Amino acid sequence: MSNADAPLSLSVLTALSPLDGRYRNKLARLAEHFSEYGLIRHRVRVELTWLQALADEGGVAEVPPFSASARALLAAACKDFSVADAERVKT
Repeated sequence: MSNADAPLSLSVLTALSPLDGRYRNKLARLAEHFSEYGLIRHRVRVELTWLQALADEGGVAEVPPFSASARALLAAACKDFSVADAERVKT
């Protein structure tokens, strides 16, 4: 009998799908794109790119043009986005 309050550890038998279970080692690189982390990472990239486009537009008073250092920070945020960053976005 299982304890309903204790979460099951991830294994081939407890995975929600074969993709997370027995095929995980073959598909691990896809997790970067198709996991919740991947979704959050791509959303952040789209939002930061959109923010930069608004700043470049010039006609949006609420978003003034960005300095070179601000642009570098945005680029670094996209390039270096981590699982820890995704956890902060999620909470």
